[in-house]
Amino acid sequence: MFTPLRVGILGTGRAGQCHATAYSRLQGVNITSLWNRTRAKAEKFAASLNQTNLKIYDHWRDLIQDEQVDAVSITTDPIFRRKPFLEALANQKHILVEKPLSLNFCEAHEMSTLAKKTKLVTAISFNWRYSPACQTMRRALHQQQIGQLLNTRSDWRLRISALRSWSSASGSLREAGSHEFDRIRFLTGCDVKRLICHLRSYDSSDMINPKKYSTGSETYAWILCELSNQKLAAFNLGITLGEPERRIIISGELGTLILNNDWVTIQKGKQNKNPLILGNEIFTQIQKGNNLNPIRLRIAEEDKQPSEILSGQHTWNRLIADFVTAVRHKDYLHEMVPYLPKISDGLLTQEIIKACEISHIEQRWVKLSEIGSQII
Repeated sequence: MFTPLRVGILGTGRAGQCHATAYSRLQGVNITSLWNRTRAKAEKFAASLNQTNLKIYDHWRDLIQDEQVDAVSITTDPIFRRKPFLEALANQKHILVEKPLSLNFCEAHEMSTLAKKTKLVTAISFNWRYSPACQTMRRALHQQQIGQLLNTRSDWRLRISALRSWSSASGSLREAGSHEFDRIRFLTGCDVKRLICHLRSYDSSDMINPKKYSTGSETYAWILCELSNQKLAAFNLGITLGEPERRIIISGELGTLILNNDWVTIQKGKQNKNPLILGNEIFTQIQKGNNLNPIRLRIAEEDKQPSEILSGQHTWNRLIADFVTAVRHKDYLHEMVPYLPKISDGLLTQEIIKACEISHIEQRWVKLSEIGSQII
């Protein structure tokens, strides 16, 4: 039997709430403490958890320094992840941090370097690795159901009621790209060698003339990458007033795999002014040879998603279950939980984001090897 695992959560927005839901499903795991920049929001969320002896802290550092906390989930804004992460390492806490890892590549490099020097379980929340569709596609690729890889394409366009400016840390590269850059690596086993990128920024009042690009403000991103096997990967990321799309297409010598996504609208509040439009990644199709109609692949029993929840929560549930398993077994290298993303995976996506920004500004192909050399 394992001793109860005591978890503190920094940030009580949607990601923090989903982390809490995932932890609450697990036996022997107690959410013991919360911190949010706005205390009233933390108190409201605490009331919904129905957990005894739950502490709410006025300062994030006090939560991390609490000896009654074993592990920390960091779900704050990307602009405020580095300091809590480093403080948690210093206080010997296991860490699960939301994506993107930090605000920029230099911060991510520091965080990854220090994490490797500890005997702590650290992980980043690339939860979409765990969707039924993604797991099914990965299994098909490993079984070589479409033969040798030729190319990949990833489309992720979010639908909102009106175009708006992203926050300073939440452009399409970080919001959508973080997941999709990681998933192409996860699915294919290939790294990005070089890329070329074009970015566009719009605000809510200007749908025609793009603003001058500034870091983190991109509304659309188009990226073409050369992978380590000399194959190509294309990414189309952004937001749209029309139909949303989230799809991965991987072509091989014998056919094509297609990861599809359904969209479900969730109403929030009594007036329903700000509905959530959430993805539900539950199937992958295969099309081979002269077959005109794609066929749905069977989902393995361990990957099936309960009908009462959507893929977003399902993927967090699975990732956090793996994180807790790693903590309980002191599995610092994720050997028991090979799908659990490492902090180094977060660094690699941050490296791609940096290369995209350089490519856009300098209008050229950028080798990923250039990025690491910029660390002083």
